[in-house]
Amino acid sequence: MTTNVAEQGAAPRGDQEAAAVPILASKITAPCVPDWAVQRPRITKLIAKGARSCPLTVVTGPPGAGKTMALALWAAAEPGAVAWVALDDWDNQPGVFWSYVVAALRRSGVGVPGALPAAPRGRAADHAFLLRLASALAAQHPPVTLVVDDLHLLTGPPVLNELDFMLRHAGPGLRMVVSSRADPLLPLHRYRLAGELTEIRAGDLAFSPAEASLLMAQHGGTLSAGSLEGLTRRTEGWAAGLRLAAITMGTHPDPDQFVEKLITEDSALTGYLVEEVLSTQPPGVREVLLSTCILSRSAPRPPASWPAASRPAGSCRAWRARTLLSSRPGAGGTATTRCSRRSCG
Repeated sequence: MTTNVAEQGAAPRGDQEAAAVPILASKITAPCVPDWAVQRPRITKLIAKGARSCPLTVVTGPPGAGKTMALALWAAAEPGAVAWVALDDWDNQPGVFWSYVVAALRRSGVGVPGALPAAPRGRAADHAFLLRLASALAAQHPPVTLVVDDLHLLTGPPVLNELDFMLRHAGPGLRMVVSSRADPLLPLHRYRLAGELTEIRAGDLAFSPAEASLLMAQHGGTLSAGSLEGLTRRTEGWAAGLRLAAITMGTHPDPDQFVEKLITEDSALTGYLVEEVLSTQPPGVREVLLSTCILSRSAPRPPASWPAASRPAGSCRAWRARTLLSSRPGAGGTATTRCSRRSCG
């Protein structure tokens, strides 16, 4: 289903043609919670607490960590207004992101002024647009929570600066909850120092053995306590790995052998990682990942110091945001995550 912000009164008549951006309803609709999903009260409580107490809540984790599902479970239980925007690469185009934000806010029931134009296609949002939207959101009571799923896909500095401006000036009328594969390219340090940031990391999202047992049961499978502990340990609580294990477990009559061979031999896991992690990277980044994935830790050399053939474009921070490299405080180096090492076999 496609709607259009101009059809919703998003722009004055004279600007409708310029401002019209087709809106895909699927991008402004929270995903349905499937029957096999496991309710995770501890994660839902973390998100709910962040949305109540902080302007910004960031949920970060590698592909398949369960970020979107965690947000969908929380949104399904949230009594307040929730506006949902699922991002893709196209949202970096001028005007597209804010058209979706306005459409999502209206869909959630927020009284965004009908005369407020969406940012015209082909141009960044002008200051008047940002001021008027921030003013409208500042008057919102109770506050609306804007969920931005896959914020790592938003890399354009103008749009990110506009998003930061909106968050800072909308006041208590706006709460933002975002998911990302790495720290989003926002000034998180400022929010962190001001006590205005809730951070939910991959370690928080990791399934416990008890949660993994519930997931197995949802798929009609059972494991002994020892096998379940081993599976959770081997997958490091990785949601996608556990679900793929639950799906394929029925073909393995010996659970202990199944757990032992899962990570090294299971083609479903390998295929997921290759498609979701390795194949999405530019050739230079793939070369670096393949060259370093056998290491548990590598020296923190900036991309500019790598050979030209494998040197990724962009800043170190932007490069980390698009890959699965993470810095371990105090370790003296940069460690590839378990997920990126798996993708290399």
